[in-house]
Amino acid sequence: MNATDALFHLNAVARSAPEPSLPPSALNSRVSGILRATRTLLDTDRGWILQNIEDLQQQISVYDVLLQHIDEVRSDMQRRRDTVHKSMAAYSSALAPIRRLPVDVLRTVFREIQFLQWWDGNPKTYTPWSEWKEPPTLDFLQGPWALSHVCGAWRDIVLSYPRLWSFIVLHFWEFPLVETDTILALKTMISRSAQHPLDIVFELDGDHDEYAVAPALSVILEESYRWRSIHLQISLALLERLKVVRGKIPCLESLTMKTSYVPQSGRGELPEDVLSVFVEAPCLRKVALHDTRELGDFMFPHHITHLAACVDNVSNLEVYRSLVECHLETDENMGDIFLPHHIHLPKVRRLTVSSPSILPHLHLPSLDDLGITGDKHALDVYAAVTMVNDFIYRSRCPLTRFTFDDSIGQAFIENTLSLMDTLMLLLLSGSSQIYEI
Repeated sequence: MNATDALFHLNAVARSAPEPSLPPSALNSRVSGILRATRTLLDTDRGWILQNIEDLQQQISVYDVLLQHIDEVRSDMQRRRDTVHKSMAAYSSALAPIRRLPVDVLRTVFREIQFLQWWDGNPKTYTPWSEWKEPPTLDFLQGPWALSHVCGAWRDIVLSYPRLWSFIVLHFWEFPLVETDTILALKTMISRSAQHPLDIVFELDGDHDEYAVAPALSVILEESYRWRSIHLQISLALLERLKVVRGKIPCLESLTMKTSYVPQSGRGELPEDVLSVFVEAPCLRKVALHDTRELGDFMFPHHITHLAACVDNVSNLEVYRSLVECHLETDENMGDIFLPHHIHLPKVRRLTVSSPSILPHLHLPSLDDLGITGDKHALDVYAAVTMVNDFIYRSRCPLTRFTFDDSIGQAFIENTLSLMDTLMLLLLSGSSQIYEI
């Protein structure tokens, strides 16, 4: 393609365009005087003024015609350029490094994208409240939905990769209206996941219409035999609907359950068939309960290895002798802790408690990581020190890491460290201080 001839003709057109023909300077001086009110507009002036206006208007019309034609030519040139650019982009894209990535690598990258749907705690990814917008229940702009619209090759990978569709996030905001297309999309995701185990997040925020979200929950419950992990934040009424999955969760490995806001007056012990929903889960290992206090003793398989719960939800704690990590909390306003004393859990290596008052109930000979969190004013400092000392002496555990509130740090350092001859790391929560022993 040679642009020389085209440029020659364009230059010729530019040179052939007529030069402006303006009125003589003498007339311009008269008009200037009239505009500045230094000369009176006479009746005889109207004739030559109107004649010059007509001549100038004719020239403007000529220029308008030329400009219109130039715009048409420019638009045609832009269209031709875009056609060439599109072709060039296609050829350039064929050489892009990402084209050479193996399908397995792309699948791994796509899978990781699934876990970026929620804020990860990084300030760089935080959206200020003023810019926050309520996302849809099922976000079609993320995950496999968005990836499948990038190009045909990616779409083929996405549609042929069941695992990519096996991570399902449903987040119902205040006053949700569950659209029909949301249910259809949910069923589509489940269908495309084939028989791959499902990781599900099902959350309700704020005020909500339980009947509005029930259809979506029913779809999820029907697939309970494929659950691998389930993260639930639901109301007590919807919690009772879980009864239908008892004995139908053979693949469930991880459970996180939180109740939507329940006023104190609405709390009470749940029926046994609700508390024991997850007791027949042969693969369940990790359990986390949040905001479930005063709802009764939940029952889980005795072989679970990780547990986070309020102590009044696991008064049968001693049966979980396979635990290796445990996080226990209590509300100091609840009064006594209804746990047996000196519960022997031989495999627990990591323990976090919200109050030292939980420690007299435990005997953990394998513990190497202890953390104490919670209200620093809820318990006398020296009473807390005594409880920790008694616990360490009784358990005779090889503790290597100890975390506690910096407000009571001095008392622990003075009275407890002497019992921790295996301690290697001391952390004070609420401060940036880390001590290597």
